[in-house]
Amino acid sequence: MRVIIKPLLLLWLLVLLLTGSIAQAAPPDIKAGAAVLIDAKTGQILYEKNAHTRLAPASTTKILTAIIAIESGRLDEEVKVSARAAGTAGSSMHLQIGQKILLRELVTGLMMRSGNDAAVAIAEYLAGSVEDFVIMMNSKAQSLGAYNSHFRNPHGLTAAGHYSSAFDLAWLARYAMLNPLFADIVSTRETSIDWFDQRGREHDQNLKNTNKLLWMLEEADGVKTGTTGEAGPCLVSSATRDNQKLIAVVLHDHARWYDSMILLKWGFTNFKLFDYAAQGDVVNTIPVEQGLTSEIDAIVADQAALVVESNNYAAVTVEVDLPETIKAPVYQGQKIGEIVFFINEKAVKTVDIVAAQEVEERTPVRIFLNHLTNWFRQLSAWGLL
Repeated sequence: MRVIIKPLLLLWLLVLLLTGSIAQAAPPDIKAGAAVLIDAKTGQILYEKNAHTRLAPASTTKILTAIIAIESGRLDEEVKVSARAAGTAGSSMHLQIGQKILLRELVTGLMMRSGNDAAVAIAEYLAGSVEDFVIMMNSKAQSLGAYNSHFRNPHGLTAAGHYSSAFDLAWLARYAMLNPLFADIVSTRETSIDWFDQRGREHDQNLKNTNKLLWMLEEADGVKTGTTGEAGPCLVSSATRDNQKLIAVVLHDHARWYDSMILLKWGFTNFKLFDYAAQGDVVNTIPVEQGLTSEIDAIVADQAALVVESNNYAAVTVEVDLPETIKAPVYQGQKIGEIVFFINEKAVKTVDIVAAQEVEERTPVRIFLNHLTNWFRQLSAWGLL
């Protein structure tokens, strides 16, 4: 009887494996008070633990400070360090009162050395005061969808009413990592910056990244550490394997390095990115009936990608639903079709396809006005108007 059962059992296991019926590995048991793991491209949550709970974020706050500074377009401007900035407590770049330093170098020191003094110097330079910069921070956070966050300073030192959540920090990091300069800074293990002392003498200042995960995990490429008495050890981390980037956040976690590493590895092992098209990609051109333009581009409205359990990857199929023609008028951004993702023939996600251009209806009045406009342009080009 045993001789018969064993082959049957092996066959059954093989069938389950091929059909994707064997469940994914259980999520790791991490020690964090709150945590989340998301896919950077789609924003899909792959793991969560108290992900929306409001907690002190410590220096992970600086993700927001840095991206505001980078997006200001003023990185090559020179900043004069104030007494308030130089005297800021906690982790420091060791800025000196009256020292002059490029905003670009301050952002580098902010993210790699976690300089609280750099955070204040950035805030004062860009907004005139820390208080006004905080208004910018909260406005930016809300616009990006970090709704469980409120900031009272640019560095993350403990303050009443200064909080965020694991999800919000992952969401802010996801946005920030789209910026090439931000991504380059946070992935750098060690660098040197130009440094002018109080007497104006130039020398190099070495900076080593506080994010030890960059040395511990080969695929790691960011993002930011944080530690205060209230927040405990925190880490926003990212890693990239093949075409997939994952972002992990652990808050109040005394095993932050280990927990972040196993969380990222678990994500890569158990989930795969099915990437079909990027936002703005042209899917097709559609003929336009009775339009002043004969055709329009059909473009993808959002990222057409899906993260699935690894054992379901081969079961993913995609259908593009578009009309053969479309009738004018057509408005820019108008939905004209869909991309539909299926797993085992079951629809699981749709992404809109929209018109890239506006097309007016071809009417006698519109044709006459267009001819008149073109005639006036020609006369103007000839210098007759």
